[in-house]
Amino acid sequence: PFYEATPPAGAPPRRMSVEQLAHGFLEVANEAMCRPIREMTQMRGHDAAAHVLASFGGAGGQHACAVARALGMTRVYVHRHASILSAVGIALADVVVEKQEAAA
Repeated sequence: PFYEATPPAGAPPRRMSVEQLAHGFLEVANEAMCRPIREMTQMRGHDAAAHVLASFGGAGGQHACAVARALGMTRVYVHRHASILSAVGIALADVVVEKQEAAA
């Protein structure tokens, strides 16, 4: 997908519709979500397809089927309150302040 959308050096730029561009961003986001799941499963010798993908967060439902498909999974669990679970989690989390100073 990226190499198809990127013209060779010196070639005129390829025109993409807004929908094609948005779809490309979704594919990048979905792949970024697949990587840690692969690290926890396939790279450790487990078959991700043997599991159910649990979707959560406000945009979880938007990505769940594509992520499951990319991982070979056939089932997705979306909790009925999935969109508010992240908000509840952040509301219950402790407030932490981290400060950094430049070393140079």
